[in-house]
Order: sequence, then C-alpha cells, then structure tokens
Amino acid sequence: MIVAATALESGLVRRELPAGARLIVGGMGAVNTAHALTRSFASDGAPGLVIQTGIAGAFVAANLPAGSVALATEEVYADVGVMTPDGWLSAEAIGIPLVPASAERPALFNNFPCDSALVERAARACGSLVTRTGRFITLSQVTGVRALGDTLYERFGALCESMEGAAAAHVCALYDVPFLELRGISNLVEDRDRSKWRIKEAAEAAQQATLRLLEHLDEVLAR
Repeated sequence: MIVAATALESGLVRRELPAGARLIVGGMGAVNTAHALTRSFASDGAPGLVIQTGIAGAFVAANLPAGSVALATEEVYADVGVMTPDGWLSAEAIGIPLVPASAERPALFNNFPCDSALVERAARACGSLVTRTGRFITLSQVTGVRALGDTLYERFGALCESMEGAAAAHVCALYDVPFLELRGISNLVEDRDRSKWRIKEAAEAAQQATLRLLEHLDEVLAR
C-alpha cells in the first residue's frame, strides 16, 4: 500500500501503479493520514507493507540538497512531549506510551523505528534514487525559521521534517504492519522563501523511488 498526503505527491504513482497495489491519498497532516490508513485497514485488511511517499524540508546541517530523496530509518513525533524551563522533554517524561509494550516490542513513545533489514533492502533496491537514509521527524507545522530548524536538528539529529510520517508509522505499529517512508526534499529548513522551493521536482523524485521499490517488492520483503 502507498500512502501520500496530496495529489501532487501521488499523481505519478497513480498513473503507474502496478496491479494489486493500493494507493491512498489521505490529506495533509497526522490526523488525516491516521484516519485514512485506519479506515483502509478496517475495510480492506492490513497490507503486507505501507510505503509513505511525499515531500519534506531538509535541515540545513543535514546537507541534503533540494530534489534529492531520503529514506527513513525511524520516524519521530517532534512536538509530542513537555516543554520545561530546562528545555524540551519527550513523551517519556509523561510516562504514558503512545503504543503499549507487547511481547514483540517495547513501549513506543515518540520514536517509531523502521525495521533495519527492511530499510537496508529498500535502499539497495532504490540504488542511486535514494541519497541518504536516516531519522525523519513529524511536526504539526512547517518550520519556516532557520534558528528553529537548527534547534530541531540539534535535538533530534534528523534529516528532514514532514507533517504525516510519524502518524503513518504509528498506525502501522498498532497493526504490526511493516513501514517504509520516502521523501523528496523540496526545500531547506531556513527562513521561509518559497521562491527557492522545488516541490514538483521533489514529489516526482520521491515517486520515482517509490515505483522502483514496487518493481523490486519481492526482494524488499524477502526475509
């Protein structure tokens, strides 16, 4: 199953979607994404894999150019937690996990790791279409201030930010569905200047990598 937030981020995949694959365009933001996935899982059953595709802003210090593609090793809710006089604390400070522990995994708070072997096989399948693998973060707002972007990078060490990825990873964790995420870099996280953004190019690059994954899906899912 492929999930994207908007038509712009999914049009190429829709035109070239292989037989048997599902595409969901869920809408912008965490709630829309979680709702779309949950509704699909409930009506059609949980798939063998969810691939999130879309665009993202890369942190300046991550050194990812606009137009490149990143593959997530982990998704993180970056604005779920506690702000204290001494700084930000993750949801673990509250002590209530977002996903309770099970026999197969520990409790999950902010961080939703992707299966490392799955990510490795996906990166190999994508080849040069993927520039880097690493941590992604999810926020409810786009960061349009360089100083705040630098703070987020220092806090999380992430490659890029989006508004949906952690929600998709969260739902997949609840249903024990493997999850991958590909993001094309549309812009750097700096003082907002849309004239520098490369949204269409980034969306197309992420979708090209997604289609490559679908071409090699048997290899990617092999254990």
